[in-house]
Amino acid sequence: MNALSVTGGALRYEFLMQIRRRSLWVVLVIVSVLGFSLWVSLLSAHPVSSPHVISTPQETAHDLVLYLAQFAAWFLPLGAGLVVADRLARDKKLHVDEILDTFPGGLFARLLGKYLGSTLATLVPVLLIYLLGVGYVLAKFHDPQSLLLALEAFAAILLPGIVFAAGFSIALPVLLKVPLYQILFIGYWFWANLMSPRFPIPSPVATMLNATGPWAQEAFFHFQWVFLILHPTIWQGVESIALLVGLGGLSVFAAWLYLRWEQAHR
Repeated sequence: MNALSVTGGALRYEFLMQIRRRSLWVVLVIVSVLGFSLWVSLLSAHPVSSPHVISTPQETAHDLVLYLAQFAAWFLPLGAGLVVADRLARDKKLHVDEILDTFPGGLFARLLGKYLGSTLATLVPVLLIYLLGVGYVLAKFHDPQSLLLALEAFAAILLPGIVFAAGFSIALPVLLKVPLYQILFIGYWFWANLMSPRFPIPSPVATMLNATGPWAQEAFFHFQWVFLILHPTIWQGVESIALLVGLGGLSVFAAWLYLRWEQAHR
């Protein structure tokens, strides 16, 4: 059995397992309420009809879509990280990992399939929730270009953060109990990504380690991320995406190294 077929089989299994979990949908709906609340409060504070805020319907639709992507990137990757955190721990608790070790196929292929399958399944409700907001913009402004912009913003701003969060949430519970990791992850998320630089606490919020996409948002869409003014180039936007995706993948690779070491010392 080659590595590709093992990865594909693990991907299908994890996708079906994850997509059927009620907690996946419940958690993502809860965290999305936070993002949508901010978005709706923004609409209430700056009504579309105000000539002092926006001059044309096209600009209005453009801004609403990018605000939607921004607020979604604040909270939906957090929810994604929380719901995939128990994937490896569950296998160990049920001793499924010991059974799988007797099957042909490498550990890394199974781990990669688990990561890809659970992440893809988590993206299904994320995308549906996101498209609800996009549907509101389309219904209000009848601007088909808003859909294309929304998909571009999803790929550049929201998706890298989800890949990053899912990678770490698959890997770190190898070392930590899942509830402890989830508590620490929530604290990390707000400290590293949403803390204002005005607070006298060191934080990577203004660096490319910010997983909510400020560099890509300003580089590709010329749209400022709340309290950060970065003036990034297109290449810096690309670098920020590559860094987040790369760190997500690297964390899974590190988990594989640890599990292989643990397997050898049983």
